[in-house]
Amino acid sequence: MATATVAQIAPPVAVTSVAGILSLLEEQENQLRVAALERLNEVVDQFWHEIADYLNDIETLYEESSFPGREMAALVASKVFYHLEEYDHALRLALGAGRLFDLATRTEYVEKIVAVAIDEYIKLRGENFELEMKKKDPVKIDERLEDVVSRMFTRCLEDKAYKQGLGMSLETRRLDKVREFILQSDDAAGMLRYAQLSAMTLITSKAFREMVLKVLIEIYVSTKAEENTSALCQCYFILNEPGEVATILKDLLGRSNKEGRLLAYQIAFDVVDNENQHFCNAVLSSPLLKLKEPPAPAPAPATDAAAAPEGDAAAAPAPAEPAEPVVDEGPEMSEEEKENLTLLRKILSGRASVDLHMEFLYRNNRSDLLLLDIIKNSVDTKNSITHNGTVMAHGLMQCGTTSDVFLRKNLEWLAKASNWAKFSATASLGVIHKGHIKESKSILSTYLPQQGGTRGSPYSEGGALYAMGLIHANHYDPDTKAYLVEQLHNAQATEVLQHGACLGLGLLCMATADERIYDELTQTLYTDTAVAGEAAAYAIGLLMVGSASEKAISELLAYAHDTQHEKIIRACALALAMMMFRKEEEAESLISQMLLDKDAILRYGGCFAIALAYVGTSQNAAIRKLLHISVSDVSDDVRRAAVIGLGFVMCNVPEQLPGVVKLLSESYNPHVRYAAAMALGIACAGTANLEAHNLLMPLMADSTDFVRQGSIIAMGLLYMQTSAGKTERVKEFRDKLQKVIGDKHEDVMTRFGAILAHGIMDAGGRNSCASLFSKSGVLRRGAAIGFCLFTQMWYWFPLIHMFSLTLTPNALIGLTEKLKIPKNFSVKSGAKPSLFAYPEPLQPPKKEETAKAATAVLSTAAKAKQLKEKKEKEEIELKKQSSSADVDMDDKASVGGSVAQGAASSIGGADAVSVAATPGTTVVGSAASVAASDLGSEMMEVDEQAGSAASGAKEPSAKEEGKETKEASATDKKEDEKKKEPEPTEEILNNPCRVLKAQMEHISFPAEIDGQPVRYAPLLKDRKVGFLLLCDQRPEEPEELFLEDEKKAEDDEKEPDPPEPFPWSADE
Repeated sequence: MATATVAQIAPPVAVTSVAGILSLLEEQENQLRVAALERLNEVVDQFWHEIADYLNDIETLYEESSFPGREMAALVASKVFYHLEEYDHALRLALGAGRLFDLATRTEYVEKIVAVAIDEYIKLRGENFELEMKKKDPVKIDERLEDVVSRMFTRCLEDKAYKQGLGMSLETRRLDKVREFILQSDDAAGMLRYAQLSAMTLITSKAFREMVLKVLIEIYVSTKAEENTSALCQCYFILNEPGEVATILKDLLGRSNKEGRLLAYQIAFDVVDNENQHFCNAVLSSPLLKLKEPPAPAPAPATDAAAAPEGDAAAAPAPAEPAEPVVDEGPEMSEEEKENLTLLRKILSGRASVDLHMEFLYRNNRSDLLLLDIIKNSVDTKNSITHNGTVMAHGLMQCGTTSDVFLRKNLEWLAKASNWAKFSATASLGVIHKGHIKESKSILSTYLPQQGGTRGSPYSEGGALYAMGLIHANHYDPDTKAYLVEQLHNAQATEVLQHGACLGLGLLCMATADERIYDELTQTLYTDTAVAGEAAAYAIGLLMVGSASEKAISELLAYAHDTQHEKIIRACALALAMMMFRKEEEAESLISQMLLDKDAILRYGGCFAIALAYVGTSQNAAIRKLLHISVSDVSDDVRRAAVIGLGFVMCNVPEQLPGVVKLLSESYNPHVRYAAAMALGIACAGTANLEAHNLLMPLMADSTDFVRQGSIIAMGLLYMQTSAGKTERVKEFRDKLQKVIGDKHEDVMTRFGAILAHGIMDAGGRNSCASLFSKSGVLRRGAAIGFCLFTQMWYWFPLIHMFSLTLTPNALIGLTEKLKIPKNFSVKSGAKPSLFAYPEPLQPPKKEETAKAATAVLSTAAKAKQLKEKKEKEEIELKKQSSSADVDMDDKASVGGSVAQGAASSIGGADAVSVAATPGTTVVGSAASVAASDLGSEMMEVDEQAGSAASGAKEPSAKEEGKETKEASATDKKEDEKKKEPEPTEEILNNPCRVLKAQMEHISFPAEIDGQPVRYAPLLKDRKVGFLLLCDQRPEEPEELFLEDEKKAEDDEKEPDPPEPFPWSADE
């Protein structure tokens, strides 16, 4: 009896089979079957494999409406299906289990089924949302599924997992829950920022994104927190509501405290940084931001004969008519209010940011012109491609710095450019002086078409018109527009001038959708001349960016089918793509039409239409479509465009792109491999991504020349603004570039790519980086269009200059309330200086190396014999001198007195001088004049002089060498001492300074520097890059400003003191 009792209380662990419990399911008594199900529910995780044989019986019990344990049967069956990895059936039965499916248990089964339920709910809600957009009836969603999701929302609220709940709300498109999670959270401001960022980066539907932003605006307005004002204006910007932004700016300006005014300026800078001049012009046109004085003189240009045709277009950026009645109604403005409003209008016009960026690039220019000299001397001057590439690389290196020292010092070399190379060379001036809006005409006056008299080269004149567009890119100016239109009219007989004028007009009027300019450009397009028509079509695309104008689309599509010129068809296809910029679903009809066209060039444009319509969205449908085209289309060009398009679509998640294009980079088709490299370069620009590097490395050794070119350019993009202190891969890549450029056996296309890569890596005086997003995270229209046109270099080299549109300075510029740059504002970088330092400037070749390079030229038998004789004589003389001289000399010392040393010594010890650019200028290493290749040519021509010079300079060369060795040893000791010193772990950066993207997390604003309290505090503490308005904590003290001090110094130089009185007589 005792043993039986022990058997009854045996623990359940001893159970090795559930066959007995399963047999109870065959009983007729419901109580027994319910008890069996309850027992099975406890052990289902151990014995699901046995229970699986009875699944049909358990499901039958669940389907019996009269069975009291239906829900338990559903739960057991659901768990078995879960273990069988049949998640759809598991979810169906879990929903049937009702409340027995308890979300509070937190087991693996519950978490998985909840995830499947949410995924299903997201899918159904998304489909219903699309149906609602198409004005169709939505499909009813299972109430039980709704219940599970709503219980999950409740669980998130109870656990205070607000971000998780907000993410679910956005994915399930539940705006009511979005509002609930933000308002119930402890940190509403942080949740609003998170919601806004998620809306911009994660939501693929444009319509739903706008609905979310409207909800966020309601919350922003209801909370009335001042720190949210900047984010609120970004929402209004995305929703294209300039009137609301103008109202906020007016309100901030009208506040009595200084912080309101500074915040207005900060918001204005952020809006301008988003690169939508149409929006900025609309804000400026608001009656709330009008001055009293400007309306009176404004009509004058409109009545002028030259400006008459452009009256309507000029009214868009700066309309003056509505200002009069509004200003009269309002109260009188004080002088201070007028000054503040004038400053705000200057910011919104874009002029303030352009001037400040130009000042930063000018001051911090670190271009290494010795590098350019080496490139110039390494390439064959007779080869126009490498010559042209060097000029273009120089333009990118000096983009926005206004420093053209290299070109002025090498005018004779520059003059070798002819025809279209001359066009590109002249246009490169526009890249160098990008943003120099006030002086654009005077800078280009030498090259611009002259009225009357003899005309210059049409190529240089056309290039100058293109350069004017590059200078004014995305910054509308009515006077410049009138000038370019006039030049377009005057150039009807010259295609090259038309080409330059059209591109200039397109850049100047980008995204303004100016009807009159459109008509001018279509007239040029319809002349059906290949060169002028191509530029006109590109210009129409630039003019109508993002407009989706039905009239323009229908006309360009029709003309693309009519014309026989491939150049024009391709330009029309790209123009259509630009019109669909960020239109997402709205662009689908045009994309489908273009992709189904029998003409491969229009299908090529269709791929770029997908790229630009979905740029920065990572939308799965767009990625799938591009991947399908990349492996299925019969045209290599179309496949190339499809893969490049992936770089645009996925630019917001660059870390994911390498995984997507990995197989494409190994394709048998070289066009696909090239495109995979370019896509990586575009999306991962400036990231130094290791995965992207590993994909590009094998492509740099590809068997096809243009694949090597593309991979080198992509690698240049990848390592923009990357210091050798961060990764050694940068130094290795730079060495590889030098090797490729100097290798005479390397294909010219690859060398061209290497030269361009140098220009890209060192863009903007080593201070600019290509970026598709603004500092506030909004997609930059100009950058996307710039990259799109840059990729067309495959067909047309002058479009390489469009790369300048993608560049943005990595600057942190602190500004006072008068928009001046104070000298005594500093920030702290909590990282080793070497991590984010500028690349080390190249040093001129040492004298010994130069001499060796020079003597290597003497290769004929006669010259070898002469050298042998000289050496023997020199050895005899050296032995004689060794008794009197304390310096040991070897055979190499004698070479020090050759022509090479004479040339090198004439540079006055320049090899110890850094050739990095000083503020405002770019120092050309004077030793460049005695580079190895130049010395070689001299030695071949003047052998006898070399010999005599060598013999006549033996003694001084020995002494010099002695001195040099001593100096070298001294410097080596100093360097060793420096090396022993540990590198500091932080540094102080003075205003204005370069701050890289990876450096932002290390930037802080200390309250004290060197024990002294700081004078300026940033208005927004979380802003680590871009323009930063500063609060002056000691306004009573005099300010130290950059430009003001220099202006005073200039005035002093211009106005010398008058001479002292002196007697004067006519006799003298």
